[in-house]
Amino acid sequence: MRIVKKPGHTDILLEIEEVHRLCRPGFGADTCIWLVVGQNGFECIYYKGDVPNLLGETIRQRWQKGLTVAKRDGCEEIGTVNV
Repeated sequence: MRIVKKPGHTDILLEIEEVHRLCRPGFGADTCIWLVVGQNGFECIYYKGDVPNLLGETIRQRWQKGLTVAKRDGCEEIGTVNV
């Protein structure tokens, strides 16, 4: 896991083994809603609710409406990262 602090946000970049262990793609409801693939590879776009994030709000709203296959809202390991 690489943590890259940028002005206004922090990128959490994941190695493939972390993606499988933490995010569980392909496991339906047990897949994390915050897993995305960006220009730098796999990323966790989890954010703490007090930080404005339009993409995060859109994903959270879709999840709350039951519109996502993935149902898990994050994990303890990412939740404890000091961002």
